[in-house]
Amino acid sequence: MDPGHLGTAFHGGRHYENFPVASWLLPAEMRGTLLALYQFARTGDDLADEGDLAPEVRQAGLNALRTGLHGQATRSLQPTEHQKIGSALRAELLARQLNTIEAEKLLDAFEMDVLHQPYSTISDLMIYCRHSADPVGRIMLAAAKIIDNPNADCPITAASDAICSGLQLVNFAQDMGQDFSRRRIYVPRQWWPAGWLPEAGAEMLSDQIKHQWATQMAQLGQDQLVRGAVLVNQIRDAIRGPRRRLSFEVAMVIEGGLTISRKVLSDPLAVWRRSPMLSRADLAVILLRAMLTFAHPHRHRA
Repeated sequence: MDPGHLGTAFHGGRHYENFPVASWLLPAEMRGTLLALYQFARTGDDLADEGDLAPEVRQAGLNALRTGLHGQATRSLQPTEHQKIGSALRAELLARQLNTIEAEKLLDAFEMDVLHQPYSTISDLMIYCRHSADPVGRIMLAAAKIIDNPNADCPITAASDAICSGLQLVNFAQDMGQDFSRRRIYVPRQWWPAGWLPEAGAEMLSDQIKHQWATQMAQLGQDQLVRGAVLVNQIRDAIRGPRRRLSFEVAMVIEGGLTISRKVLSDPLAVWRRSPMLSRADLAVILLRAMLTFAHPHRHRA
């Protein structure tokens, strides 16, 4: 996967769109949990929609992840790799006195993806994001001891959810053409023109509709990212010491998402031909903007 993709820009390796963490910026004591979470999420994402696996094979892999996450015994003497990955995340979470509820929501989202169906409304799409994206931020905050309970709603989790959902929505805009070619349509039905069905393909859509869809999705994601930017200041206020670096990581994540959204908005039709990527020059600008946000956490703009 191209390292200029939104999902690879912050951690290297293969991308997982909702997981721009586990970088050198994070305190060392957090990395074990977050790397276990990344492996879990990356594996689940691959099982959900990568390659040509049959749905029953995908579901079996996700079931094995869930078995490991639940700490359940299996009939086999040797646990599968997927069970081991689930067990590793369970061990990390329990060591931090955290439950597995948010990780299970990720699995629920992956299971939705196995038999993907377009969502009817923006509200339905946001519910999907609550499962597919938001758990990552909540677990990260709990691992950093910024919040005690990742399952409880509060101003900090609201900001985190906005950022994570924003990244997911921007990724949908970024990869709109690529996703359509794979028959994975995240544009809600309420945006569809009368009479159009996915079976007709993107070629039956007018340039006006394509422009509109990419613009709406990118703007929706951008709005969420800007709304969640208060998390930078919330983290700075909540903690001291090395863990405070997490606020700079968050600032970089926000700026990365905003940069991709700007690329989409500058040429919405281009995403139907090729996903826009982050260049080395973009990463330098992201770093500078993140430094400004970190130094002046109340400042932010799209």
